[in-house]
Amino acid sequence: MGVDLLQVGVSGLLSSQQRLGTTGHNIANVNTDGFSRQTVLQETSSPVRAGNNFAGTGTRVSQIERVFDQFRYNEVVFNQTLNSAAQTTATKMQRLDETMSLIGKSISTSLNDLFGAVNSLVDVPGDIGLREVMLSKADTLSKNMSSVQAALNGEYNSVNEDLESSATNVTEIAEQLAALNRDIVKASANNSTPSDLLDKRDNLIKELSSYTSVSTVETNDGALNVYIAGGQTLVTGTTKFSVGIEAGNPDPRQTQLFIQSPSGAKQSLPGDNIGGSMGALIKYRDGVLSDTMNKLGQTAISIADSFNTVQSQGMDLNGLQGQNLFKDINDTESAQRRFLSDFDNTGTLSGEVDISDINQLSSDDYRLDFDGTNYTMTNQSTGTSQVLTPDNVTAPVGSRTYTTGDGFTFKETGGVPQNGDSFIIQPTRLGSTNLDVNLTQPEQIATSSIVEVYDDDDNVNTAKLKITSVDNTAAAGFPSASNPLSLEVYEAPVGTFNYRVLDNAGNPQPLFDENGVALGPSSTYTTSPLKFQTAGMSFELSGLASGQGINAPERYEISYAVGEGNNKNALAMASLVDKKLANQGRSTMNDLYEESVTSVGSATATANIEASAANTLFSQAEARMSNTSGVNLDEEASDMLRFQQAYSASARVISTANEIFNTLLQAAR
Repeated sequence: MGVDLLQVGVSGLLSSQQRLGTTGHNIANVNTDGFSRQTVLQETSSPVRAGNNFAGTGTRVSQIERVFDQFRYNEVVFNQTLNSAAQTTATKMQRLDETMSLIGKSISTSLNDLFGAVNSLVDVPGDIGLREVMLSKADTLSKNMSSVQAALNGEYNSVNEDLESSATNVTEIAEQLAALNRDIVKASANNSTPSDLLDKRDNLIKELSSYTSVSTVETNDGALNVYIAGGQTLVTGTTKFSVGIEAGNPDPRQTQLFIQSPSGAKQSLPGDNIGGSMGALIKYRDGVLSDTMNKLGQTAISIADSFNTVQSQGMDLNGLQGQNLFKDINDTESAQRRFLSDFDNTGTLSGEVDISDINQLSSDDYRLDFDGTNYTMTNQSTGTSQVLTPDNVTAPVGSRTYTTGDGFTFKETGGVPQNGDSFIIQPTRLGSTNLDVNLTQPEQIATSSIVEVYDDDDNVNTAKLKITSVDNTAAAGFPSASNPLSLEVYEAPVGTFNYRVLDNAGNPQPLFDENGVALGPSSTYTTSPLKFQTAGMSFELSGLASGQGINAPERYEISYAVGEGNNKNALAMASLVDKKLANQGRSTMNDLYEESVTSVGSATATANIEASAANTLFSQAEARMSNTSGVNLDEEASDMLRFQQAYSASARVISTANEIFNTLLQAAR
């Protein structure tokens, strides 16, 4: 009887000791990330027959169980991915918003200062000092544009560095997961549960889910196969894959993620499926950040083209037709950098992209695909596609020009494309890097108009003749101080208008339509407006110049107007501030930049709201998980007292058994 009692007491003592140890383990790890509370499962030992009865033999520990809810854990992992993506986006957007709001405001300020200098020059067009101020303000605008572009380039590089760092971390996590799989499989060989190892593995999965979307499949031996980015294998059993980063194609700066097997085979990870902070970084870089750079470039291109166009229509103090104020937007280097060839192309085509109409130009990028016969151009923002038709159909492939309806022209400059070749067109991406001041001397600012149009006092109609562009001051018949030109319009018969342009001696000048097609010394038109070219100039006659009989013909004098006091071209330059010259007549120069700032601000506000919502969902999921698996110190303290009492009681049972045994020994003496 005493021996049986001793065994019962010892079993209770050992079980209570295990419970106390497990409770202490829980308390010690109350602040350990990813720790799941453990509990001891007890059961009665096998009884022994005592006559017609069964006598109990005490208790034993059947299992140390890990308190874990797989569903709630999966919920935490899922919300961790969403929250990490949202927080990353919000952080990056906040930084971009600060860049555009603080550093970027210098662009609006310097653009307004430039127009202020132009307005001062309008009052005194020949003043050298005011001209120097204007050049200085133009240079300040150029430098501020470059500063903002440099800040955006720095942010772009920072994202690439973050991606590289994240890829390294993911690879390290994969290596640790593979090692843990090996240890867990070994520890689980006897149907035991290595709780602490499982906690470490689950905590790594949770950490991994902050970088990318994760899914797992547990195998029969306890190992965990891990998949990321919509199904790409990262860990299978004890084998790990690695994640890396490589130059983008066709844009090397647009780095891409790949996953590599132990054998060295690579598989690219598409940005849309990555999720987590890495997916958010790619989406931010290729979305808002790139769009902001494009819009900044569109602003710079619009500024340069507008000022350069007005400059070309005037005469400077040196008596020369105005040169570009800013660097030519279509210089060879700029045109070539807008056209990117896919590295995998089998053809040899090289190309250029010229900006042809800033009003039709957008901030979008385009993909160009060649099917062996035609190019299909797809807007990467809207997804709309168009098949391009060459302007010069008879020209051989490799030397054709394609005018798009999107404000730019694509030119083949050499080589030959092959079926399946693809290209990327970025019309505005690098525009802000090319806003360099071209003029070096204040005298080169063209404030004076070259020619002016004057209505004859005897005209009886309201039709207006306008010079749309001065194309070639060296052209035959171009007006001079001693040789003005005149346009004569005579209506005969009714509804048909005959027109011709005469020099001072009455000699008719050759006429051309707006496309340069020769019309002869005279021509007719029936509908307004009339667009034509002559003597190195382009004109538009709006309205119907009705003049019949004694009222005919209607006359318009085209006179040479250059003079130091002439400020007509300066006025045209000053008027650019209010002209809706971009986005199909919807935006001024200032509007373009302000729209990009507003767009970033709006996206930042949205990102902050989404980050707050995602963080709330993640916190709630963690709270639910903690309620199940977390350590409650009050509960553990209560258990500690309870198990301590059980331990003491079991010790008393052993002491009693010992006393009984001693009594029996003494009775036998």
